[in-house]
Amino acid sequence: MKKILFLIILLSTSLLFSQEKNQNALHWSTDFTAAKKQAKAENKPILIVFTELNRCELCSMFDTDFLKAKKFKKIAKDKLILYKAYFPRKKGLISSKQKQINIQLDSTYSKTRTKRAFPTIIFVNSSGEELGFLESYNYIHDTSKHFRLLEAILEKY
Repeated sequence: MKKILFLIILLSTSLLFSQEKNQNALHWSTDFTAAKKQAKAENKPILIVFTELNRCELCSMFDTDFLKAKKFKKIAKDKLILYKAYFPRKKGLISSKQKQINIQLDSTYSKTRTKRAFPTIIFVNSSGEELGFLESYNYIHDTSKHFRLLEAILEKY
């Protein structure tokens, strides 16, 4: 009887934890056209994150330090439309259509830059006009520049 009660409590706790985790999860769009429409309808800027999917230590650190930070999640949930442009080294991790869309986005937002540094964040408005960007990340886990840019973009928006 004690084992059954323990299992019920354990399962209940697990379910509550997973529901809380899902409520805190951010929605990352996979359709840039839809993201622009949503940004226009909600009057929000779009954050595009250019990142590699694998073998990018700085991308992984940036994801943990900035994109998964409570402060970012709190801001992003209410004030941003989110889009990740993945550039995996391994084939088959994203569809060829998605790859072409991401290459086009890279081309559009790389006019002043010759080669993409990963990770890069670019803020754009609903028309796709660039509002600001930051390239790369650092090994000292300093997200202060990223939060300053985010706050500056939101201040003007």
